This record gives sequence, structure tokens and C-alpha cells, in this order.
Amino acid sequence: MATKTRVPQTIDAYLAGLEDPTVKKTLGALRTQLRKLLPKATESITYQMPTFKVDGASVAGFAFFKNHCGYYPFSGSVVPALKSELAGYATSKSGVTFSPDQPLPAKLVKTLVQARLAEIATRGKKPAAAKKAAAVKRPAAAKKALVTDRVTDAAVKEATGRDWKAWMRALDKAGAAGLAHKQLVALVSREVESGWWQQSIAVAYEQARGQRVVGQTAATGFQVGVVRTLPMTAPELWAWVTTQPERWLGPGATLKAEPGGEYKVPKRRGSPGVRGEVRVVKPGQRLRMTWQPDGWTKPATLQLTLTPKAKGASLHVHMEKLPDAEAREAMRERWSKVLAQAV
Repeated sequence: MATKTRVPQTIDAYLAGLEDPTVKKTLGALRTQLRKLLPKATESITYQMPTFKVDGASVAGFAFFKNHCGYYPFSGSVVPALKSELAGYATSKSGVTFSPDQPLPAKLVKTLVQARLAEIATRGKKPAAAKKAAAVKRPAAAKKALVTDRVTDAAVKEATGRDWKAWMRALDKAGAAGLAHKQLVALVSREVESGWWQQSIAVAYEQARGQRVVGQTAATGFQVGVVRTLPMTAPELWAWVTTQPERWLGPGATLKAEPGGEYKVPKRRGSPGVRGEVRVVKPGQRLRMTWQPDGWTKPATLQLTLTPKAKGASLHVHMEKLPDAEAREAMRERWSKVLAQAV
């Protein structure tokens, strides 16, 4: 057993409950490093694991299981973005596992923390006055902030040595305006090790030079996400998704929630018919499927992810490979209405 039967309430108690001295030493050292990297963070136990939070947002967590340790950035995008840096480690979309006698290198931990902090910075809220001004200046389809709006000059400079203006000048000088996305990323990689920062800088440059529309990525095209916490348990929410498809797919919809299962949504006034195929099913957690309305030449990808919360459960609807910015905004409006009417 990694810890005693009773769930510890503090990180001190968690570490004290570890029986293997090697595990205790490794995770104790990891805690010490996180304290240095996040001096203003608060420590707590979240999802039964030691967690460091900054301004209420979880930045890093760790835990010991039967025979391995795990590091978790509380994000589904940080680990995939750092694929090259994590080569050789066992990873999932949400974490990294490692042997107790082979701790994560300090440099790698720092990279994971910086990537998560940068991601959180992109979601920072602007003052109300700034939001109103931005809404006036930008059309509805461009309300999603640019990378340079989301990631501060201080954050990019600390991680890469240059602020945004310096990066724009440097890339212009290097002839980046004529490069494809992969070539641009390769150019940035000459100076920046982190895959996350390579992509962020490349996309910021493309947006600044009008080569990329806001909301569009190289790998997944136009995408959009909508999330809402609902007053029901995760099992209840999963049952709602899998047994009441007409509530979220549309009237008359039928769904077989298993890989390979097909579904159809009948056409009705004001709404085209939709068809698709279920690709991934993780009971109680995630449903991934294609989404192709009448008239679309290629299907988009639709994913529903459930997450237990202290009060209820959240449902995150995410779409990728949308054909254009108009479709992205239409899907944002559609799923916002679906989640608002879910209860």
C-alpha cells in the first residue's frame, strides 16, 4: 500500500504515510523543488494527491501508486505538447509516470511547471472595462483572444528569453513569413526546447502576420470548446449522455454508445440532419465521435468529457476539424444552448 487507508488531509501526512523510503525520498525532493518553483502556491490534497495551486488553479500534483510514481499538471494539453521532452517516459494525456528510483530531472519538472503556468495565463480574465473595449473593437467571430493577448510578455520572456515584439522582429528577420507551419516551428526550435512554447510562438507569429485565423490550429483546424458544471453526479451525467441522446444530439436522435456505433439526427426546420460514428468510449469518462451535418464534405470530431466536481459534475464539449470560423461560432452557440438546457 502507498499510504494508509484513511485519505491524508495534508501533504505532510501523505508523505508520512508512505512506507517505502525510496518513494518518500523521491516525492519529498519533488515537493521541495515545486516549492522553489512555485513560492506563492498553496499546498493541498486534491483528488487524493498532493497538489500545488496558484490563485486557485491546480498547477502540479504527484502521487505514488502500487509500483510507480506519477506527476500531473492538471491539464489535458501540457503533456501532449511536451511529447519530445517526455520521450522515454510512460505518459497519458493527463500525466507522466516514473519509477521511484529514477526521479524526474529537475529541468523537466521546471518545463512542465512553466508550460502549465503559461496555459493558465492564457485563460486569465481581463478587467470588465478591457473586455468591453475588446468586444467593441473585435467582431463576434474573433472574440477568442490571440495568443499574444493570452500569454503575457513577462511569461514568454521568462521562458524563452524574448518578449512578443522581440520574437516578431526576430522571425521577420529570419524570413519566417514565407514558411509553412512545420518549418516555422522548426525555426523556433533552434532557440526554444519546449514543444509547447515552440507551437505557441509559431501560432502567435502566424496570427500577427495574418496567416492564421483565431481559433484555427495546424493539427486540428478550427476548434471550439464549451464546458458547464451540472447538478448531477458523474454516473447520472453519463447515463444522461448515453441514454438520452435526443437531449443533446437533437430530437429523434438515436445513439449506440460503443466503438463503431453509428448515429443519425433527423433533419428538421432550421437544422440540418447530422450523422456520425462513435470512435472512443471510456465509460463514465469520455465519448468521442465524428460529426457531419448535411452539406459538410468532411466530418468534424466531437468529444464529450465528464469530470466529477465537489458539487455535481462538469461536461466539456470539444469539437475539432471544423470547416471554418462560421461553423466554429455556430457550434459554440449550439453547445452553449444544449448545456444551458441540460437541467
